[in-house]
Amino acid sequence: MFAIAGPLPESQICLDTASGSKSTDSGHQSPLQPTHSPLGAESAEFDPYTEYALASEGSETTTVTFPSTDDCKNPILTGETEIAASPRLGPSRRFNFSILIPALATSLLSGGVASALLGWLLSRRVVSAGNDAFRNALVADEGRTTNSSNGVLAQVFGSGSGSSDDDVGTTMYGLALSSLATHLISLTVPFLMSGFAYLLASIWIQTQRRGRVGSLPTPTQYGHLVSLCSSISLGSVYDTAKYLSHRRRRPAASTTLLAAFFTTLITLVMVYTLSLSDLWLHTTANTFSYEFTTPIAPSLLPSAGSTVNKTLCSGPSPFLLNGDTYSNCQHFQKSIAGPDMYWGDAALVSEGAAVLGNTSVLSQVQMIGNLATLLPKTLPSGVRNVMFNTFAMEASCAPVTDCQYFVSDPNSMINTTYFLLCPSFTPPFAIQETQGAISMLNQFNATTNVLIFETGTSDFPASSVGPQGDSRVAGYALNSGLNPAGVLAALFYEEGQVDFAVPADQPGWYGVGDAPIFFSFYISRCVLDVWDVTVSYSAPSDGGAPSFTIASPAARSDFNTTSALLGALDSAYSGILATQLTTTLRGSLNVTAETFSAILAGNTTQGILAYAAPLTERTTSIAGEAVHSATVSRYPLAPLGMVLTLTYGYALLVLGVGVVGFCLPSRVLINPSVRDSDDEKPRTIRELGLVHLRLTSAWASIADRFDEERSSAILTSDSTSTLTEGGREERLGAGFVGAPAVQLSGQSQRWNKRKFRVDLVENLEDE
Repeated sequence: MFAIAGPLPESQICLDTASGSKSTDSGHQSPLQPTHSPLGAESAEFDPYTEYALASEGSETTTVTFPSTDDCKNPILTGETEIAASPRLGPSRRFNFSILIPALATSLLSGGVASALLGWLLSRRVVSAGNDAFRNALVADEGRTTNSSNGVLAQVFGSGSGSSDDDVGTTMYGLALSSLATHLISLTVPFLMSGFAYLLASIWIQTQRRGRVGSLPTPTQYGHLVSLCSSISLGSVYDTAKYLSHRRRRPAASTTLLAAFFTTLITLVMVYTLSLSDLWLHTTANTFSYEFTTPIAPSLLPSAGSTVNKTLCSGPSPFLLNGDTYSNCQHFQKSIAGPDMYWGDAALVSEGAAVLGNTSVLSQVQMIGNLATLLPKTLPSGVRNVMFNTFAMEASCAPVTDCQYFVSDPNSMINTTYFLLCPSFTPPFAIQETQGAISMLNQFNATTNVLIFETGTSDFPASSVGPQGDSRVAGYALNSGLNPAGVLAALFYEEGQVDFAVPADQPGWYGVGDAPIFFSFYISRCVLDVWDVTVSYSAPSDGGAPSFTIASPAARSDFNTTSALLGALDSAYSGILATQLTTTLRGSLNVTAETFSAILAGNTTQGILAYAAPLTERTTSIAGEAVHSATVSRYPLAPLGMVLTLTYGYALLVLGVGVVGFCLPSRVLINPSVRDSDDEKPRTIRELGLVHLRLTSAWASIADRFDEERSSAILTSDSTSTLTEGGREERLGAGFVGAPAVQLSGQSQRWNKRKFRVDLVENLEDE
């Protein structure tokens, strides 16, 4: 494969001395012949290393002083020429760490960067099933980290102060890692080819030792091998492909050349495909704003729910002192002697009116579908699905059409009174004393139509609107059926407030007085349901409108809760809400009967619930999610997958080459003339390393060309150590070198043929 040049070994010198030889002429050496080597069965093959001691190529005759026979036992160099001990073959070895360590490091670096990229994106991944931006892409939150212990929470919501990080640009670390992988592979390709050169060297040696001369490279193919292994580039691949394409004008391609060509081609395809994939990823990856949701800690949940305040309303109160019927918890009678009834205090009344007028800072009533629902006035933003328990009411109303007119006894001492009796209730509901009449809400049993609060008697009503009956039996029993509740609404309008004929045109309307009509009443029967509901509340962080939904089926409230929430129907309090309804509905008197009934039902439920709000208190929400709009990164799966696949594939390829090279067997050459300074043992080098050097470095070829007399140049794997100038002043030049004389047909002729090459200056022809 390559010649080992140098002086004769001492053993050969002693052998020649014994046979009478006094000198050697390198120009008349015998050619190499196969010999029997002690290495075993492989010695029968042609092996230049076994007989390398005979391959001394010199251009000059060397005269030496030979030692005596006794001196051959302990050779002593004499004369002016120093004869170095020739290298010899040693045993075969495996496990070359110089191949494994670089390959392992390269594989770990490449695979580590790919794993860092994948791990970073997966650890910051954001998942959403309802957003098209997440389709066929990996979306990650790469926002800056904070000192908060909440991890991703801190990145989504910013610092603990609640400030937003939306104004901070997002660094796409995934793109940085992708670029790092691309550059790292480009930089480590020489390590891959260097490791693969060991495999080529092993193939070359084994092919030669098996005598397959036709599979060995030609000088031209050897040049392509060095070009592919030493400087991997498109140019070397192109030159080799061009050479291989000329099948008719070249010898058969060696196994080593084909392996080097396809490996280099595959490696370059991987490198350039990875670069294009990285470019594709950079051009398609982007950022967008996305709403992250995280569960709110129980300690941070807002107080949005409602429950009855047990301090203000521990249970129903007696309708009359020492009585056995009951009313709302705030109902009271100052003394047994007086018939006057009272409800609550000024603060409760004022707060109820504020809630109804939407001026309260504590509570509000909103319609969620058909349900009037009690809600807190102040609700947080940037939340989603905040669940809390509260109260809701729903009513349906219909006009009462069976009321009848009658006139009291004209001989009575009391002024003429017109009565309007509604016999469908028990006792019959009556309207009398039109002068000074007011609106009124009266509660009744929705199942039996029995009036619950009898506000006066037939002889002397306590109010201008009230049932005929005895107030001593007013109220309801404990744990009686209050839900659903009946509400009898009697709305009073004075002359001029109703501009249509009564009662023929509209059901439920009744006129009282002489023509023209002086007074008008609208009488309606409403059925009211009281519910315990769970509300889900969501509000975007950008100030958008909040939304409310009923999260679970409504359940009827129990007796105590219903009693507390129906405070607006108490006999001492209902006139306030009735008057409010009369004023509110004045602008809707001209609508159809069905529409007016629906409007009345909605306003009645909102009013009753608003007046009950002061008797409730806030409770903590059940659950909820915090929402914040954060800037996230979107990495399309196609280019990202290609980058990861190629990077991992390259790492596995390098690792495979390193492991195979690590296990390659190689004979050892021992150089007795060079000893290590540590243990004074002869220096050894693997045969595989010598061939590898001549595949990957031009230094070895230069040394073989210009330093043929130094055997030490052969036994080193360090490319920069193959040439040892010492104190020589040899200089190279570029020019023509003449061809030697050629003997043709007995005549000495010199061809007029010159070669242009780099050679020693003294060998160049003068021009």
